[in-house]
Amino acid sequence: MFQANCYNVMIVSPSDVQEERTIAKQVLYRWNEINSRYHNIVFSVLGYDFNAHADSGQHPQESLNHQLLEQADLIIAIFWTKLGSPTTEYSSGSVEEISRHIQNGKKALIYFSKKKVDLEKVDSEQYKKLQDYKRSIQGNTFYKEVSTEDEFEQLLKDEIQLIANELETGPVIQKEPNDEKMTFSKIETQLLTIMREKNHLAYVKMLGGVNVGGYNINDRRMLAEIEEAIENLEIKGLIKPTSLKRELFELTAAGYRVCEAIK
Repeated sequence: MFQANCYNVMIVSPSDVQEERTIAKQVLYRWNEINSRYHNIVFSVLGYDFNAHADSGQHPQESLNHQLLEQADLIIAIFWTKLGSPTTEYSSGSVEEISRHIQNGKKALIYFSKKKVDLEKVDSEQYKKLQDYKRSIQGNTFYKEVSTEDEFEQLLKDEIQLIANELETGPVIQKEPNDEKMTFSKIETQLLTIMREKNHLAYVKMLGGVNVGGYNINDRRMLAEIEEAIENLEIKGLIKPTSLKRELFELTAAGYRVCEAIK
């Protein structure tokens, strides 16, 4: 038996890439089998085809947003010839899921298949909408294209490992600290004080600096010291990241106890 941090991965796609959906699931399952025990990370797969239950009283997309999207830490999105059915606010359910996910500061891996397309056998309107969407995100999204299913599988294997490397930046298993012997720098104390008041710490990189706990900071020396303080608090088991981009941190149970002792 081992302990691990679990990250929910939602697979987003229209109905024309079922093989790629299967590949994405298999890549995640296989990564877990080989790596979870050694990296203390588990990727839990979410998808409308096996995680969502029947619902009523609201738009189907709203139900999926509540059941799946709100729980997702990472999205894997795959497109080929379709964009999908429109929702009340977006050009398709897939587009809505990606857009809302990114707006919440979370990471989305977006892929477009370049497999051969017989234009006489596909929905021309859907194909045009997909190309329009692809052009619309070119300026602010780093998506990738794949020519074959094998290429997609290998690329996704590599990228999931890179994601795991990003997550594995500190100790995953939180150990009970010895509060009496623990000492803190001035900045560590300030960060804990902020978290005691707000129950979280935001660390958002922006043009010209970083917003830390509601304060805009652009001094490189200060930012380096803050980053060091955050890492030290993680090592001490007092805080943990709650987003893949490490832009939001929350207190552990031990962290709350230490905060209560700070005067």
